[in-house]
Order: sequence, then C-alpha cells, then structure tokens
Amino acid sequence: MLLERELWFFLICALTIGGLIWGLVNTRRLIEAPFLYAVGMAIIICPQYYVATYHYWRVPDEAFRIFSIMVVLCTIALYWGYARGARWIQRQSYLPQHRWIINDFHIFYLGLFIALAGTFGAIQVRLLGEIREWRGWPVYWISLAGLILPGISLILISYFQSRKLYRLIWALTFSIFPLLAITEYGRRSATLVLPFVYLLPLLIYKPRFRLPRWIVILALAASFVVVYAFPYWRGEFKEGRYLAVIGEKPLTEIVADMFQGKDSKVLEVIDGMIVTGAYYVTNRYGLGINVVYNSLIQNYIPGGLIGREFKNSLFIGQGISQDWVSSVYGIQVAPYTAKTAFMELFGEFSFFGCILCFYVGYFFRRIHDAAVFYFDGRAIIFLSFFITLPASLPYAGLLAGLVLKLPVIAIMIWSFNWCLHKQSLWLEYCSFAYAHNIDNHTAHLEEKLENKE
Repeated sequence: MLLERELWFFLICALTIGGLIWGLVNTRRLIEAPFLYAVGMAIIICPQYYVATYHYWRVPDEAFRIFSIMVVLCTIALYWGYARGARWIQRQSYLPQHRWIINDFHIFYLGLFIALAGTFGAIQVRLLGEIREWRGWPVYWISLAGLILPGISLILISYFQSRKLYRLIWALTFSIFPLLAITEYGRRSATLVLPFVYLLPLLIYKPRFRLPRWIVILALAASFVVVYAFPYWRGEFKEGRYLAVIGEKPLTEIVADMFQGKDSKVLEVIDGMIVTGAYYVTNRYGLGINVVYNSLIQNYIPGGLIGREFKNSLFIGQGISQDWVSSVYGIQVAPYTAKTAFMELFGEFSFFGCILCFYVGYFFRRIHDAAVFYFDGRAIIFLSFFITLPASLPYAGLLAGLVLKLPVIAIMIWSFNWCLHKQSLWLEYCSFAYAHNIDNHTAHLEEKLENKE
C-alpha cells in the first residue's frame, strides 16, 4: 500500500505547490485565500504527511485513505470557491450603488480600546506564571489577549487612511506583547499572524506595493522553524537561554526526529487521520450540532461557578474520547492536539464537509475584492479580524474556531455600525465616464481603482 500512500502524498503536495506558485507569481495575492491556505498546507500538512506516508505503522491504511480524500476534496473545493467568487466588476452586469467608508477617527479609538483590553489580558497571563491546567481564568485571559492583534490591525488601517504618525507609534507599541509571546514563550500563532497584520493594510492601501519573492520564501522557511522548533525551545526562551537551548537541541536534530517518525513524537495530522478513520468506521457524525454546542459549553459556561460535574453533564456525545477512538484501531491519540479542520468537518458532515471549504474560498474572494477594488469598509474590517482563517484550516477546527471567536465577531459587527458610513458611487462613476467620454465604463473601473493611491 506504499504506492497508494505516495500517490496521495504527491497529489496533496502538488495542490499545495500550485497554491504557493500562484501567490508568488504576483505577491499582491499574499492575502488571498488560495495562497494563505497553501501556506498552512505547506507548513503543517505536507511535512507530517511525509511521516504518515513512509512510516506506515503509525496510521492504518483505511484512516490514511479517508483523510487523504477529505484533504483533496477540501482543497479543490476552496480553490473552486475562490474561482467562483469572481469580482463583481468582472462577473456582474451592474455596479454597486454605494460603498462603506471607514471613519478613521472612530476606527482608531476602537482599535485602541481593543488593543488595550488585549494588553490587559496579556499582562494577566504573564502574572499567572506557569499554567498547568487550561481551564477557567487562564482560558479567559488568553482569549482576551488575542484581541491585541485585531486591535493593532485596526490602528494600522486608521494610520494608512490618515497618515498620522502617532497612530503608527501606538501600533508598534502594542506589538511589544506579541513579540514577547514569540521570544519568551515561543507562541507559534503570534509569530505567524503578526506579519499579516502589518501586510494587510499595505496591500490594500498601496496598490503598487509588491513584497519581494525572496522575502516570502524566507518567511515560509522561518515559519517552518517556528512551527516545529519553537515547541522544543519555548520552555527555555522565557529564561533568556536562546543560544543555549538552540545549541542543546539544534534545528537539524528536531527535523530529523520528526521525519524519522518516532512514535514518541505527537503530530496533529497523524492524530487527525486516526480520528477521521474512527468517525468513518463508527458513523458518529454530529451534523455540526455536537461541535458547535459542545464548544459553546466549553468556552462560555464557567465551570468554577456552576461546578465541574454539572458542566460536564451539559455536553452531548463523547467528543474525541479515547474510549471509542482507540477501540477502532487500538491507537491512542493525544487529547491536546488540534486535529485539523479536515477531521472536524468529516466528523460532522462526512465528505460533504468540503462544501464549507468551498464557501470559505467563495466569500473570501468576494470580501477581498470588495476591500481591494472598492475600499469597502466592511470588507477591510472583516479582513482585519479574520485574515488568517484560510491558513488555519490545516491546523485548527473551523466550526470550533468560529465559536471561540464569537466575542470577536460581536465586536466586528458593532464596529460596522460605529466606524462606517455609506457613500454613493454614482457620482464617481458618472464623473469617470464623462471624463473618458465612454458609455460603458465597467471595463475601465478596475484599472482606475488599481492605480488609485
């Protein structure tokens, strides 16, 4: 069965490389869904797929095959959804009558408030010291600290709209805590998200900006180091032993340990394959209800107030329990690993879960184009909060992740009402048509907006 595994492995790598090349051809595509998704695939899925392919004893053939089919379906669905969500100025016979304009004063103070709240959460996390159990207040403070990055993004948007230097200084100041999370705790999420926070407004407000390809390639290599080496080094980073720990556990040794397929090395993708195969054998599909409901209970019902036993009684189903997962293949999976959105979607909807990936690609295309070509405020704010969602699919759950982001979604919706006002586009269209003496100016609008500073 090695040949079959190799074929699946090479097919998935080909789809991933295709997305990366598509983005590198024009580096203004770095914030578009196919490239972001391919980055997550290249960093998370492909290296661990190599281990599952050539160390076959770690994953049963059936689980490997089912998971591979799901990955391919989701990848094709996301790419297809992106292609179907073509720009209005290319696919529609009419033009939008208005767009939403950002009030840079309001969005600056909203970003400032959000970043201050996230900074307070980050300070509380540091005061907790070593966290041995992720429940209760540690979870609340970590969730609050996650608001720093969206806050920085909103402040940067206000800076690019107003060109007021003090706003850039605020954004750089708030970036200290994400940088400390990287250097002291080796947080992979902060390391991967922070560059996109600064890249997003550049690509929206600077139409001629092109990031050199060699920088993108170096960043991809650095991301690989962050994902696989930082978990080994993070324990010593907070003691300031940067060079010492790298000398004790060099990168080459870490990579060798992973690709040698040692059974002691826990890999998210391999655990995801096993659980996916277990869902297929047992038909324990939740139809979206289990993961959404249980995530709501897990994240928003305080067990310290109502009691742990009562909170546990509120859950439905067994979740990813060792009892039924290990009974299928006799293999234990780690309870703390994020087992990819592919496993989550298959466990809820079987292969039909790939339809959600289609809509991720479709709506991200429409939202990206509304932000870049129309400078639509709603689209720009949405991207500020969820720019890395496509890249997170190969690592984290989609439905559970959205439930965890409900407070962020509420803040985003509120910002639509407070930070935006409607502006008619008909005067701009008519002025442009009159100046160029044309009747049908749809084909020229894209060129104008792309060249607009």
